[in-house]
Amino acid sequence: LEDCELKFKNEVAQKYGNDKLTVNLTCGTKIMVLGAYNVFKDTTEQMIYTPLPKNEFLVVYPQESDCKTPVPLNLRLSVEAYVTAYGIKVKNSNKIEKLKSNARNNKDLCEWMVKNYKDIEDLLIKFYEHLKNHRDKSFKLKMEHVHVKHNEKEFLIRLGFIDGNIEKTLSKHEIRFMTGDWLSGLCFNEICKLSVDDCVTEIELISSKGIDNEFDVMFTKDNALYIVECKSLKQSHDKNADILYKISALQHDFGLKVKGFLVSTARTIISDKGGIEESVIKRAEQCKSRVIHPDEIKNFSIWIKNYVNGLT
Repeated sequence: LEDCELKFKNEVAQKYGNDKLTVNLTCGTKIMVLGAYNVFKDTTEQMIYTPLPKNEFLVVYPQESDCKTPVPLNLRLSVEAYVTAYGIKVKNSNKIEKLKSNARNNKDLCEWMVKNYKDIEDLLIKFYEHLKNHRDKSFKLKMEHVHVKHNEKEFLIRLGFIDGNIEKTLSKHEIRFMTGDWLSGLCFNEICKLSVDDCVTEIELISSKGIDNEFDVMFTKDNALYIVECKSLKQSHDKNADILYKISALQHDFGLKVKGFLVSTARTIISDKGGIEESVIKRAEQCKSRVIHPDEIKNFSIWIKNYVNGLT
């Protein structure tokens, strides 16, 4: 430990010279705290300690300070700042604001879709079958569908199809929206109604190990990170909600302390008694996540307020 302290002292001296520093001793283990204290006790202006998960800190050095009185920590992290602090890169950082804007522009349509989901589900399934392999570029769609339901006709009009003909060139954004991003867009807009600190959608992360993945919705509240994974359509291939392991992988591969929520339209997760299947609930608990009932998606903002402290 002494050798490590000496080496670290030399590195700090070379980098910061005689600058007076404020050092955060919230290092995770007692031996790390003691080591950091010994390194900086003669060269720093003050040392602080944050009793997580509280957003406040104690001044523990110099000793004449009142270390019993906490100081409020007013800084609140954005999603990007939070993950960056963990050494994680945001692959599409330059597109984040555009993705937010796209989601906001589709707000009314997303709300209409969730209210009329049962009427348009068959049409959405057909869209998915035709477009699932074309999510990365524009594509000319030509599809037949005998739409007899009033809301199916209304949906086609809202999507810009003329005279009921399902034929036009779709942009990458339109394809992604029609094949599932509408649900993440809904959740994004519902969360933005609440007093969160930051919320993003379709964010792409790269871990320090080079593992990359895209996440539907992430938001921060009081310097805690939350993830919302969304699954539309019937998801008959995932009756046990294996998608929850994606949240668990996020915690493992990316080293993030994160609580998750699964929003799914799939009625395969509903038990015969009408609630969420017990096996799905247990899997969610293992992944520190909660599952919203498909019938409650339309009340998502109200539902999520019950599980995140401080939301109004």
